[in-house]
Amino acid sequence: MTVNSTVGSGTQTEVAELAEEPGAPTGALLALGLAALVAVLDGTVVSVALRTLTTDLHAPLTTVVWTSVGYLLAAATMLPLLNWASARFGGRLVFLVGLGLFGLGSALSALAWSAGALIGFRVVQGLGGGLLEPTSLMLAARLARQDRVGRVLGTISMIINVAPALGPVVGGLLLATGHWQWIFLVNIPLTLGLFAVAIAFIPADRPTGRAAAAAGPSTDAVVPNADVRGLALLTTGYVGVLFALTRAGQAGADAFAVVPAVAGVALLAGYVRYALTTARTPAFDLRLLRRPGFAASLAVMSCVGLVMYGQQSALPVFGADRHHLHGAGQGLLVCALGLGLFVSMSWGGRVSDRTGPRPLVRAGAVVTAVGLATFALTHDRLPLAAVFALFVAIGLGFGATAAPTFASVFRLLTPVEQPQGTTAVFMSVQLSASLGITLLGLLQARAGAHWLTWLFGLLAAAAVAMLVLSRGLPGRPADRAQA
Repeated sequence: MTVNSTVGSGTQTEVAELAEEPGAPTGALLALGLAALVAVLDGTVVSVALRTLTTDLHAPLTTVVWTSVGYLLAAATMLPLLNWASARFGGRLVFLVGLGLFGLGSALSALAWSAGALIGFRVVQGLGGGLLEPTSLMLAARLARQDRVGRVLGTISMIINVAPALGPVVGGLLLATGHWQWIFLVNIPLTLGLFAVAIAFIPADRPTGRAAAAAGPSTDAVVPNADVRGLALLTTGYVGVLFALTRAGQAGADAFAVVPAVAGVALLAGYVRYALTTARTPAFDLRLLRRPGFAASLAVMSCVGLVMYGQQSALPVFGADRHHLHGAGQGLLVCALGLGLFVSMSWGGRVSDRTGPRPLVRAGAVVTAVGLATFALTHDRLPLAAVFALFVAIGLGFGATAAPTFASVFRLLTPVEQPQGTTAVFMSVQLSASLGITLLGLLQARAGAHWLTWLFGLLAAAAVAMLVLSRGLPGRPADRAQA
């Protein structure tokens, strides 16, 4: 999920203004916005098909959830490589490679013959998706006129913010065809069209790495390095921990869960030591945690990813099991959440410019925690209309925690630190999102009929953690300026 303080209201008006943006190719800006939308959309579009995939691929839910987890982890893995790849090869080429990987992964996913094959192909798709979203924003900023950069990025960010909630709805509509393969097949013509538009309208840019080399050794240009070692430690360690949780959810597999858990924790500990001592810029820069307020912001955003994707994955399953919803109906409750999110995120970032994130996150965390706890305790008795209204309210509160916190990152860090800070936030959301989806599979297998109560109880606890963490967030911008 992407959260951005520049998100505004009036979708139709702003999209129209984006299309009319002077000084920038209309087709290019629309293609960039659509590419980012599709990349984020595919992070959640499979959630509505989890039950279908368990049946058709003859695999338990603890395995099938990795079709989403694999995508998110692959996307997170690409984020630290983005600055290096853009400097080395140029933004347009990185965007085109992302499109190619995304399209290839989509085609292969539609041909998957087993759960393992689908997970592997989704990883390929996620590698492409992880390049598309940030590169789209970067290229849009380069193409837009200087006095319209904020409006253009705000419009694209608004489109991206709606995508996680739309994913299950779109997936439900495609699933209604009776063939889950359409969830992936629909991306193929779309990817080809975007590729053609990008070739035609996005101008080639000269890689900064080559520019620095051409300028000679005396140049002041800094070419970022790719921290492959750190990325390998971090990603492999985290996958080990998630795999241990998956194995723990399978009957008779407790002993086999210990080895990947121990290995994962050891690799993560190795990454912490490496990141704090290396002379190069690490993939996930833990040294930024020393910045006042940044650690709290990062922790809040981690809770945001956990709560967001935990809900999005569980609600379609609940809708199918409890209320017998099918097709697009399975995305109904996620749509309710998205409705509340759209309203609160459209003004949350702007209000935080005056108030700072702390009061908004506090109020939003309280509303979110109360709503999630209410659902955890009463989900088996609430009528569908009441559940819909409840998740609109949860979305209203939850949106007030995300956008203000993300906006605070840019106020806390210097311009030089902001790229690494943004990468850290995006990775935190993606990694915690994959944890939320893994918990769904674990609890569904281990908690029996009470899995929903346990899951939403944990999500409510995460919302309470956001309330506690809000004490470390920045106060009013004016107060900090005076200080």
